Amino acid sequence: MPVTRPMDQANISTPNTHSSLVTRGSRRSTSRTGAHRESNPEMQGISRDERVGRPADAGWRVRLYKAGKYVANRHFRDVAYLGRDAALAAAKRYRDDMAEQHGIRRRVGCGNELSRIRVSAGLSQSRLAAWLHVSTPLIARWEHIGAPDAVFLLTQAFISGKVQAVAERPDPDLIAVRTAAGLTQDDMARKFDRGYNAYGEWERKKRRIPGWVAVYIDALGRGWDETA
Repeated sequence: MPVTRPMDQANISTPNTHSSLVTRGSRRSTSRTGAHRESNPEMQGISRDERVGRPADAGWRVRLYKAGKYVANRHFRDVAYLGRDAALAAAKRYRDDMAEQHGIRRRVGCGNELSRIRVSAGLSQSRLAAWLHVSTPLIARWEHIGAPDAVFLLTQAFISGKVQAVAERPDPDLIAVRTAAGLTQDDMARKFDRGYNAYGEWERKKRRIPGWVAVYIDALGRGWDETA
């Protein structure tokens, strides 16, 4: 049985402390067991398992990962659903139901949309990376597999002029900004697609805040209304 590791949420933090739909890689790849991992955002958390040794068992595997363990790991055989497409539809319904049940946020479509608005605004990946204080390869990764919602909102704010880019990486006071906004640590962890413990380490300065999070918090502290 193929094993996939949890999706790296931003290629910055340790994934074991937060929720994730399991996916891997930037292209469709095949393991020695015949399992295919799809890069299509609609397929996040779902992989194709051809079962080379037992073709009758070919189907779709759903894996969801949260808090250091799999909360869903189920195989949908084509023959059980009278066809490959029907089995995939059942796998997607199961994935969506389990993601909602366990509070796992999907990133469907965000990658392509991030690329679309960047290109429409005439921005290069390197320019957007500079604005967000992240690496250019991370922008490329987000555009391929999906970016956190907060990245998408911040990018739109930059393009619309609601947030101004700063040359130096901000060093905001997370506790002060969170308190002023009336938010809990859980609220902030969800906002940035992190686990509660991981976010707490940011506030205690035990772990460095990712550049884009620092920019986001700094913008909030300067009066940016993320809901407008």
